[in-house]
Amino acid sequence: MKLIGHEPDFSGLLGDKRLEHRAKLISSSLLLSKSSTIHSATRSEAEQKGFYRFLGNDSVSESVLIKEMTTRCQRNVSEREVIVIQDSSSLGLSRNANNIKAGSGLGLVGNKKGLGFLSHVSIVLDANNESILGFCDIQLWHRKEDKSNNTTRIYKKQAVESKESYKWIRASNQAKDTLSGASGITIIQDREGDIYEQFALIPDNKTSLIVRSRDNRKLADGQKLYTALEEAPVLGTYAIDIQGDIRKNQIQRKVELEVRCVPVTLQKPQVGVSKGIPNQLNLYAVEVREKGNTSKDAICWRLLTNIPVFSFEDALQIVNRYAQRWYIEQLFRLLKKQGYQIENSMLETGWAIRKLFVMVLNAALRVMQLYLAYGKEDCQPLEEVFSQKEIECLKAIEKNHLPITGKTTNPYAQQKLSWASWIIARLGGWKGNSNQRAAGPIIIKRGLDKFETMFQGWLLHADTS
Repeated sequence: MKLIGHEPDFSGLLGDKRLEHRAKLISSSLLLSKSSTIHSATRSEAEQKGFYRFLGNDSVSESVLIKEMTTRCQRNVSEREVIVIQDSSSLGLSRNANNIKAGSGLGLVGNKKGLGFLSHVSIVLDANNESILGFCDIQLWHRKEDKSNNTTRIYKKQAVESKESYKWIRASNQAKDTLSGASGITIIQDREGDIYEQFALIPDNKTSLIVRSRDNRKLADGQKLYTALEEAPVLGTYAIDIQGDIRKNQIQRKVELEVRCVPVTLQKPQVGVSKGIPNQLNLYAVEVREKGNTSKDAICWRLLTNIPVFSFEDALQIVNRYAQRWYIEQLFRLLKKQGYQIENSMLETGWAIRKLFVMVLNAALRVMQLYLAYGKEDCQPLEEVFSQKEIECLKAIEKNHLPITGKTTNPYAQQKLSWASWIIARLGGWKGNSNQRAAGPIIIKRGLDKFETMFQGWLLHADTS
């Protein structure tokens, strides 16, 4: 199968070879930078001014930058079965509000008082080994007015196309278009994606949905969805370890989960559904619930899908697919405070910050590739992420700079990305003990930053020796 490529190619997209060269230079610089700040990403004052001019240039639109990324993703998915994980995030820029030009692509976020913009991102994975294939859709927008009335009767009666929540359906349609060369597409969404029209419009012979239920919907037989799941027999149980979190006052524990599933026929809601949508939809509902725990913190996922589910194994596959949604939460975490710190940008217009956000998304791909390869025997080849010289440097680091003991030996083959991920995690502060919690994207990011510094020194030494 063709190697996955993530090198940006702006040829012919910006109508000016100088701008296209500058776009590629910025992409390369952000890949090596510790943060998204222009000062950190540039090596000279002239380069810094060039970056500012590029991001402030009205001829460079965020839509063109997004198109380059989705086109690249399109090339990577040919004949692969893929997973599309969607989610939204707000980017708060209130800290620098006094320096940002008014009316320049920002609006209300968070508590309806903060300044910033919103994003809806669709990241694409290979369904077989979780290799990242790119982004098939990126939506950016800002709210021009207070949306606090979005639970009122007036809002609920509006056509779905006029609601902000239409972003989920728009992204799913874009996924089908961009990923038309894939052999199969499974789209994964959180509760916000629980939209009746979506289940009617999106699934086809190679496109499936797995969406966490938000509403206790009415079924065609008059019963409620959650009641039908509660009355369904337990298909099986399995145990998982829940990591503790000191910040949330949560202790580590082992829990047993019960799995149920039932075929359901949803009844069309009486209000707010577009014309031409079927009155009933046949789907499958899956529930995974923590056994013996009735507290509000108990684990309980209720999932809706058009994928046939008849057995415990079928249901468990749906649950495991949905669990991959965690990856996009980690991506957003990487973009913010402890990672690329996009919310600390000092650029003077919202449009420039939005363009920077798109380009930082591309830089974050490399970190996420390493994060997803961590601990996996079956992962993408090393040469898809690192150059030959970088691989030679990684070998030298492993041999000469990492303490090796019986418990801290790299267990992965050198031709696999997991081998490099283990080294990068060690550089980021992970101790290498198999009993230790797996390295997260922030640790991987720190390790990659340290590696880039070491790599430049290694190149300098090679040139002078």
